[in-house]
Amino acid sequence: MKWKGIIGWTVVAIGALVLIVVMGGYFYLQTNSFRSFAVRTIVKQADEATGGHTQIQGFDFKLSTLTAHLYGIVVHGKESANEPPLLQVSSLTVRLKIQSVLHHKVTLRELLIDHPVACVQVNREGENNLPQAPPSKSSSHTNVFDLAVGHVGLTNGEVNYKDKKMALDADLHNFITDITFDSAATRYVGSISYDNGHLRYGEYAPLPHSLDVKFNATPSALALQSAVL
Repeated sequence: MKWKGIIGWTVVAIGALVLIVVMGGYFYLQTNSFRSFAVRTIVKQADEATGGHTQIQGFDFKLSTLTAHLYGIVVHGKESANEPPLLQVSSLTVRLKIQSVLHHKVTLRELLIDHPVACVQVNREGENNLPQAPPSKSSSHTNVFDLAVGHVGLTNGEVNYKDKKMALDADLHNFITDITFDSAATRYVGSISYDNGHLRYGEYAPLPHSLDVKFNATPSALALQSAVL
């Protein structure tokens, strides 16, 4: 009976300790200290991957839905200080899904990008403002079909391209992308569209146009279902 009591109290103590750790971890996720740490980590990883300089104005994370929100994202390339940055994103939402706790497998359930604005510039010497990504330290390659991203959505996007060497300017507005993953067929089904696009070359009048493309992709093939220009 004495040993049963010791074991019982030990189990209770371990359970209480686990509960305290879980609650402490939950409340830590709501603190400014965690937000600052998360932003620093994300910025570091983004800079190392792209070779650019990343800034993030805000971040929050909801443990109950495994959802992270990032606000005011700015990526600087090689443009000068008085020029618009390479990329600006109003907000980015990332939702994760735990596939297996035992194997530590987490997949990306949803990725939502709201109002991204990209500005690509090329000077008269042919040099652009795209950053130079450093060589990858890892030899592993991730297959996009292994990632099985459930849903990718991009809304209200803008693309501005200015090429002084070729005297070519282009701007696209209301850029929208919607892609979903069909796990049964191991296939991505999606659409890409924009309207109010303008293309100008030299002294010619700008060409207004729009585009709507629907496609599906498997590990072995890319099929274009329709394309309307």
